Amino acid sequence: MSKYESYLLFFASKLGRRSFTLVKGEGRVMISAPHSAEQTRNGRKKYGEYLTGVLANMLHDELGCPIICKTKNCKDDANYDEKSRYKQKLKKYVIKNKIGYLIDLHQMNPQRPEGIAVGTGEGRNISADPGIADRFVKCFEDAGIDGVAIDKPFSAINPNTVSSFIARECGIPCVQLEFNTRLLSKRYSECRYDEILSSMAKLIKELNGDANG
Repeated sequence: MSKYESYLLFFASKLGRRSFTLVKGEGRVMISAPHSAEQTRNGRKKYGEYLTGVLANMLHDELGCPIICKTKNCKDDANYDEKSRYKQKLKKYVIKNKIGYLIDLHQMNPQRPEGIAVGTGEGRNISADPGIADRFVKCFEDAGIDGVAIDKPFSAINPNTVSSFIARECGIPCVQLEFNTRLLSKRYSECRYDEILSSMAKLIKELNGDANG
């Protein structure tokens, strides 16, 4: 069984005993996957975006970067609720370990025409490094991935999103990446998971260099 399959099995099996897991790592780029388990928003249960947890863990395996992933639905939504243990734990880690960038991973419905949305909160969440959004667009386009846009159809403008909260509380650039499920799931012929993984790994290495410079 591949790492991709084993991680997918874990996140889809709903076996998490804790609300989330934080794995320490090296470097100043941190990965977040607040929807890698089912969520409950306004009393309604929403499907888990399991492949974001897969991607976060495989980036950790390859780069050793710190990650935080939701592993159990506790009738909450870490990317929507005003109060969130997930966000508070993440904030403490970011500050204590002098994290320089946060990348927050999400999936969008496969029926959507868009490929990848680079959410910046209409620029508010990346004010410490305004050029970071274009670098994400370029990294995916260089990998031959089409349909990459900034703040469309999701911008992460809500103040309770993980990226908005950490940008505001910690003063670092935070990017929300929304991947069309067709690009992440190997059930689809359009899947570009390997290209996404490799292009993100390359950019994270570059960002670590920038943060340490």
